[in-house]
Formats: sequence, structure tokens, C-alpha cells
Amino acid sequence: MALPLAALRVILAFSVLSTAAHYAHNFAEIDSYPGGSEGQRVLIVLSWPVLTALGFCGYRFYAREDFWRAHACLLIYSLTGLITPLHLVSGNPDIPAFFHATIFTDFVAGVAVVGFVAWSASRPDPRHSALSPPRRSSTRLK
Repeated sequence: MALPLAALRVILAFSVLSTAAHYAHNFAEIDSYPGGSEGQRVLIVLSWPVLTALGFCGYRFYAREDFWRAHACLLIYSLTGLITPLHLVSGNPDIPAFFHATIFTDFVAGVAVVGFVAWSASRPDPRHSALSPPRRSSTRLK
């Protein structure tokens, strides 16, 4: 368990650093992004902290071996990175190269989180094998 937890810690640290830099720049320089608006600023202020908190919850659940909840939280958290390339759908942002790079690193981090969950869910340990919640044992009277 120590090695998977250490790997998850590295993935989440990379993701939090990358998305924090990107989302902070996005908030401060919203006019540099195609389609940027005050509504998006509000969305950034609300979404990044909530999604990042879910990522930390996923880590805590994983550490407690509550894999179903961990996987669910981590998959939701992965959206912080997976959605950042959507900036490029509306055009090319007028931003410094470093912040263009964070669009890429955010996406890589999101894919890494999803990859970790897929790996974890496929492990032979029965607590890892399903993405569905654990079944409750029924107590039938015979």
C-alpha cells in the first residue's frame, strides 16, 4: 500500500501545482483567454477549490483503503486537468508560453489521475476490483 499511496501523492502534488498556476493565471488574465468573462472568474473561484478538496478527499479515502470512495473522488477531481484543453476550442489564448504549457501539464495530470484510478481498480485485491460500492451482506433467516 505504501508504494501506490506514494505514487498517488506525487500525481496529486503535480496536478495541484499545475492547476493552481493555470487557474490563478486564468482568473487574473481572463481577458487573454478566448470567450473569457466575469462568469468564468466566478466559476474558477468556486470550482478549483471544490474539485481540489475532492482530490484530497480521494487521497484520504485511498489511504484508509476505502477504494470506491477514493476512486469516485479522484475521477471527479481529474476534471481540473482534463477540461483545460477546452481553452483551445474557442481559439488560441494570448498568454505567455509558460501558461500555454500549463494547459498541457494540467491535461497530463488529469490523465495521470484517471490512469491511477484505472490501475487501482484493476488490481487483484477484491477491495480494488470494482468501481461500484461494496455490497452489503444480507442477513437472511433460514
